[in-house]
Amino acid sequence: MASRLRTLPRRIVLRLFHLPIFYKVLIANSFIVVGGAIVGTTLTLLSTGNTEHLPELVALFAITGTLLSVLINWIVLRAAFRPIEVLEQTADEVRRGNFHVRAPAVTFSDPDLDNLTSTFNAMLDTLVGYQERLRELSQRALTAQEEERRRIARELHDDPAQSLTALLVLLKMLHDRQQPTDGTVLRELIDLTSSTLESIRAIAQELRPAVLDDLGLVAALEGLAVQYRQRFGLTVQVQIRGQRQRVAPEIELALYRIAQEALTNVAKHAGTDQAMLDLSFEPHHVMLCITDRGKGFDVNEALGSGLGLFSMRERAQLVHGTLEVRTAPGAGTRVEVTVPLRSADRLLDRTEGER
Repeated sequence: MASRLRTLPRRIVLRLFHLPIFYKVLIANSFIVVGGAIVGTTLTLLSTGNTEHLPELVALFAITGTLLSVLINWIVLRAAFRPIEVLEQTADEVRRGNFHVRAPAVTFSDPDLDNLTSTFNAMLDTLVGYQERLRELSQRALTAQEEERRRIARELHDDPAQSLTALLVLLKMLHDRQQPTDGTVLRELIDLTSSTLESIRAIAQELRPAVLDDLGLVAALEGLAVQYRQRFGLTVQVQIRGQRQRVAPEIELALYRIAQEALTNVAKHAGTDQAMLDLSFEPHHVMLCITDRGKGFDVNEALGSGLGLFSMRERAQLVHGTLEVRTAPGAGTRVEVTVPLRSADRLLDRTEGER
């Protein structure tokens, strides 16, 4: 029992410290007003020499001061803390998943709290904007994935599947003959098998070029130039500036895909049979430029026309790079992407150089 009595003041103090700030300010102000009323009343009565009813008057003023102090402070503090309460309610709605809620303006609010409310609402606007952009990117990614699957299925059906079907028919014919096969038929089978394998290798190369992982970006771009000359008749000149080196795999992949997309646009839309890949290695960044002297286009109109400008820009941003497209109708096109190299990337450069 004695130990409980000794710890009681400590518990009371701890409870006071854990009260909301509204009640802390209310209690503190009430104590100040009540204390001032008691001291002021006592000193006034003592100075007049009238001490006959001193306890009663002090108690009266103390009770009256307490009631008035609590009432006035409660009204003032409720008005002062209302914006904080509104922000708390809004934040709770956001926590529940309602990102379209906004903190309303409060009458008699403090200017600093008004600024805080505006900042909070602006933050929610930005968050909603990012959510909508993420939703749009997700939709684009799903659409691109389905289009890629459709393209692969079409290519597999148009070339390798038909070749394998023809190969199967010839093999069945040979089996049905049950007699020695002449060299011409065997040569046709060999050529058909070889072309089928080449078609499958070309599809696999487009999906993920092994040379990019094994030999790096420079070799992959040179192979890409050969591939586009064979497939589209597009002559691609590759120029490397600076010391050839390996950078982070995600940077190499992003630059390779951007070059692939840009060259596809040149082959299909530029109306020219020549293009240039210019890769520059600098101490703190790597820059890739794809240029042509074709018919050009309007960038604003092309953003939604399927030319892949959006995906190229997103790939550049994923590796903290920037992409700029300079073109105009009849003036050719220049796609320039610059990617900064982090310290880890430069360390990889030195390591590859030493090898």
